[in-house]
Amino acid sequence: MNSEKFIKTSNVIDRILKILQGFLAACVIVSAVFIPLIAIFGEKMVVDEPHLTVGEVTLRLSGDMRQYLNLSGFRTSMIIALLSGIVALAVTWLCLRKVREILSPMKEGRPFEKGTGNRIRELALLVLIGGGIAEVGSAVGRVFGIRAYNIPALINHPSIEGISFNITIRLWFVVVAVVLFFLSFVFRYGEELQRESDETL
Repeated sequence: MNSEKFIKTSNVIDRILKILQGFLAACVIVSAVFIPLIAIFGEKMVVDEPHLTVGEVTLRLSGDMRQYLNLSGFRTSMIIALLSGIVALAVTWLCLRKVREILSPMKEGRPFEKGTGNRIRELALLVLIGGGIAEVGSAVGRVFGIRAYNIPALINHPSIEGISFNITIRLWFVVVAVVLFFLSFVFRYGEELQRESDETL
């Protein structure tokens, strides 16, 4: 790829990421506005025919759901879910900002400028820590969401002796972080080669 095409591609990617950052910021603001609304009007948001999703199973409840639902727990689960979503959106916004920092010298045709490898490593740490926080928050939200329902009353059958829940945490962020850590080493090696080349010239 020639330098002109590389610079043009970097600029296009940067513009796209800037638009995505604006969209994510708007989503964070909208989500933040909903938190006090749910805290105040949470009970009125209960629908007549609710759906309870447990893993791959969705239960559709008929009639008045209030007899099966702890309304305080329902509000808490919704607020935790929103907070978890805000954390995920904020981490994604920060990751996009860090990618744009990495693209900054590339827009001028300098992909191996000093510090690029360190910025990629910072991005890896951000993905690892932020992804972990977001996944834990999401798992806690799911726990509260399930506990808001009176499950034994919903599934009242003599053949059912007990109910247990398995909450899983996806480790996608670990894989992404490992790949980014590897890329940071590649770029730091490239920076060293670039430095030696510049000193030779």
